[in-house]
Amino acid sequence: MRINPQSFFNFCANHSALLTALAARGGEFSEAEAMRLIRANPCIGEELPETAWRRLRELQILISTEPGSELFLIAEPVARLLNYLFNEANPATPEIIRGYVASLERANGQLARALEDEDVQRVNFAFEEITQTLRRIHADLNETQSAILVEVAHYKTQRPRVSVREKYKRIVHWMERYVEPMIEIVRADGPLRTTFDETERLLHRAREEALFNDQPALARNLRFLRLVGTHALRIFTQCRKEIQPLYESLRRSSFIAEGAARALEQLQASGLSRWGNEHLIGVAVWRFQNVPSDTAILVTLRRVIEHPPEPPPVLKFRAEDEAPEALLRLIWLESLPNRVTENLPVQDLLAWLAENCSGRNISDVLAALSVLVFHSDFNATFTEREPRTYELEGGEITASPVTLTSA
Repeated sequence: MRINPQSFFNFCANHSALLTALAARGGEFSEAEAMRLIRANPCIGEELPETAWRRLRELQILISTEPGSELFLIAEPVARLLNYLFNEANPATPEIIRGYVASLERANGQLARALEDEDVQRVNFAFEEITQTLRRIHADLNETQSAILVEVAHYKTQRPRVSVREKYKRIVHWMERYVEPMIEIVRADGPLRTTFDETERLLHRAREEALFNDQPALARNLRFLRLVGTHALRIFTQCRKEIQPLYESLRRSSFIAEGAARALEQLQASGLSRWGNEHLIGVAVWRFQNVPSDTAILVTLRRVIEHPPEPPPVLKFRAEDEAPEALLRLIWLESLPNRVTENLPVQDLLAWLAENCSGRNISDVLAALSVLVFHSDFNATFTEREPRTYELEGGEITASPVTLTSA
């Protein structure tokens, strides 16, 4: 055992304030900085700061940045545990999720080869790798969602203290760096869903070929595949709904602030007399001071009356000699329900169609069969009688008789 769990958790329980301070400080620590934090956050009992410093290293809560270095940082497993306890999350980048997808694809390849070779041990290895990858994907997606929602909450609570430009840049960063790329990955036709479908197919195959006997674990992974796929798309769609209104409002505010800053800069450089005049649109104003003369009115009327007339356009209507073939086929299909009603019940629908659809090809007969089978006024029953062969125009159909009765 690397570290005694009881000693580790007893130390954490007695030094919760110190661990909180270390997590809030973050980064690298020198011995002097660590001792200052230890003295500022004493233990519940009586303990020397030197003892706490030694125990931090013995329990590997603080580890050196490199062998022989005098700088220390919080071990990554401990940092993740503290983030979990303090409800803090580190977002996973789209590249990390794509890496998980690529890892899952390689595990699928290993599982497929193991199934082909009927190698039970390699099937177990591939199954364990798939399980770990799925858990990591689920955990990182949840952390990313939590980080995005925390960022939105910070924006709403820090409005007066942060400039519009800074808020806009942060929202744009989260929108373009995390939300939009993540949705592209986890959407229904994205790479994550494709890989999950292949994984699900291989797990079903492993169960059918009896090469993996842990049925509860297999069922759990199948449920996890469906859960992660739908959950991922739902959480990032929710994140986009949360952040999109902020993005749009900050975008407008940023443009207004940028325009105001440029205008003030020009005012300071050019002075009030020349400030902003070049951006104004010149509007010509026509002021009437006298009534138009009779001569001007006559000239205008003459120009209108004497304008050379143009012949009206001629529309050439071409009447078709006969109805289109597609229209005739549609009229024939719509007439079938009325025709078959007179012969209900029909014991063999295909035979009736072959008799009443002379000259029609197989495609038309199958279309007619679909219209009658799915019509709301009839009940169609596919019998299990001996199949028959029906001779039709352009070929033949072999099928069991279908009965048709009134609904």
